[in-house]
Amino acid sequence: MSENLIIANEIIIIALLLVAILASLILRRLRMPYTIGLVIIGYAFAEFIVPHISAFEPLQRVIPAVDIILYIFLPPLIFESAVALNTRLLSRNLFPVLCLAIFGVIISAGIIGYLVAWYFAIPLLFALLFGALISSTDPVAVISIFKEIGVPRRLQTLVEGESLLNDAASIILFQLVLLLIRNPIFKNEHTFLETSTLFTTQLLTSFAGGIVIGIISGFLLRMLLKRAPLHAHIHQTATLVAAYLTYLISDEAGFSGVIAVVACGFFTARAASDCIGPDRREDLARFWEYIGFLANSLIFLLVGIAIASLEDLSIMLKGGILGILFLIAATLLARFVPVFGIFGLYNLFTTHRVPLSYQTVCFWGGLRGAVAIALFLSIPLSLPFRDLIIAFSVTIVLFTIFVQGITMGPLIRALGLGQSGMLRRFHQLHADLVTSRVAQERLKHSVLEGIISPGVLEECASRYREISTGHEQKIRELWDEIHKNTESVSILRLFWLEAIRFEQKLYRHLYDDGLILPQVFAELQYQATIREDLIQSGNYHPVVLVYTPGSRFRMRMKGFVSRISPDSRLSGFLEEKSTINRIFAAIAIVVTASATTRYMKDLSSRVCLDPGEIADILAEYDQACAEETAYLRSVPVAGSRALKEVSRYLAKRTAGAGMILLIHQYLEEGSGDEKILTGYVNQLIREKNTDEKKLIRKSSRLFP
Repeated sequence: MSENLIIANEIIIIALLLVAILASLILRRLRMPYTIGLVIIGYAFAEFIVPHISAFEPLQRVIPAVDIILYIFLPPLIFESAVALNTRLLSRNLFPVLCLAIFGVIISAGIIGYLVAWYFAIPLLFALLFGALISSTDPVAVISIFKEIGVPRRLQTLVEGESLLNDAASIILFQLVLLLIRNPIFKNEHTFLETSTLFTTQLLTSFAGGIVIGIISGFLLRMLLKRAPLHAHIHQTATLVAAYLTYLISDEAGFSGVIAVVACGFFTARAASDCIGPDRREDLARFWEYIGFLANSLIFLLVGIAIASLEDLSIMLKGGILGILFLIAATLLARFVPVFGIFGLYNLFTTHRVPLSYQTVCFWGGLRGAVAIALFLSIPLSLPFRDLIIAFSVTIVLFTIFVQGITMGPLIRALGLGQSGMLRRFHQLHADLVTSRVAQERLKHSVLEGIISPGVLEECASRYREISTGHEQKIRELWDEIHKNTESVSILRLFWLEAIRFEQKLYRHLYDDGLILPQVFAELQYQATIREDLIQSGNYHPVVLVYTPGSRFRMRMKGFVSRISPDSRLSGFLEEKSTINRIFAAIAIVVTASATTRYMKDLSSRVCLDPGEIADILAEYDQACAEETAYLRSVPVAGSRALKEVSRYLAKRTAGAGMILLIHQYLEEGSGDEKILTGYVNQLIREKNTDEKKLIRKSSRLFP
């Protein structure tokens, strides 16, 4: 009997995975958002296929258990999003994101609750229960559209950051309202102020406890990654275990499992950046991308199956079409007020404003999905108005997924936040041109030369030369067309973004080789990210220097100590540490600015663009290179012991990076003894970490 049950469950899992594969292939051709298509396919699968195949009998009229969504799918989905999220941009936008995630949920739940209670004449607490569960946004479908269209990273960070954090507030509010409904004595003995205080205390405790557990879990994971920097399978297994274990421990302790997993994910992203090499980091990213794809596929199929499996949704029509329209309007109003209200207030007190176009996308992109379904499925069967709340929830989930989700792409393009048609043409022509030229080079230096007929090779090479010539002509025509209209600024903005991303890539390589200290790397990457965000937001030529919160704190601390105790040992330590960081930054900027200038000149040549068109970009990097070179050659720095210590460190680390690169090549080729070579790499990585610590300790003794 048990074997038959296992086989039946195995058949169901395999069937769902096969459906996900077929759906992926079909939806790519239809150009329909993947997650939206999965809901439709899941519904059709449960409604029209399952009843006619005996092997799928366990799926008939079965609603997925709430534990499956909350404990099986939610942790890896949250962890994958947290690891992939741009934490630098999130830290810069943390205040509005937190306000939306906490106060936005409360405001939204209150508006929905009062309007639904008034229109449908149901008790307020039951309407608030519906408002609490439906106020949590699920941006999975929207983020997939963002990636396809290419929206600014800040907009993606705002939407994804809010959704990661508002799940916890929605779940806590839902549980509190449910407690008030199920315990009349509790309800009657507490005033509105006491209930609000209870909610606030519970929310803060849940958030704080989740953060602490997430940080502890992330710290333990960091130690493990640091001890096994070369073992990709250990990295993948350990992070998967951490995602589930962190969620379970936090949930069992009465804290927010969502917040715990988010904190662990952020910590893990930093640990992966610091403790494992680029190849293993890429392996880990691909692994979590697959886990995210798998979880998203199954969860949205189950959403469709859940909708098809609900017994009776006729109650959804209570109040008629006007009732449904009122429900949708109330939900949209409840999203509109906090989004535009919070961003409006935020813009009054900051120069880093959130544009109206971003606010519009955040408002319309507030889709509901997995968490809302999990919460309404968890409502006790004996609870009054349960069917009505489920009907309301299904109505809103379907509206947001199908209406808002499908119209997100056209809305983003109408607001000018996606790539323009000319930008897409440029990307396509660039890819065509580069690949045809590579084909020529491979034929010119083919290993088949002297083996097969030279005429065959020459004939094929000639054909690719003609193709390349045609692509060159098309791209020149594109430049002529661009110069005749207003698209020129957006195209040149593309080259700015390409320069900054190449710059960030070089910082990453220098850091992986141990040639930049962690604080310096974080600062340079943060500044590059902010410039990228400003360009994407419409500032064509950004001249800005924004320091990380950590750097601002250290600068204030250094200034404070210098004022109250200028001759103290602590003041000297802070001054010399600042000098060493400044030298590292100057060297890194000189290296990256020079390389970026060469790259941009080569890129303009490859795409048949006059280098004069990007003169502003080249001048910016040339000026940065000249300023930092002048600093390194200045009298206080050129003869300093700080520069000598940094130079010795860089020379040793350059040699070590070269050895690590060579050993990795041997490992990829299968040359030599793998165990010995792996041990050698581990030793070199330990030496790199030790040298870094020694340099930091020496900084306090360089100038007695």
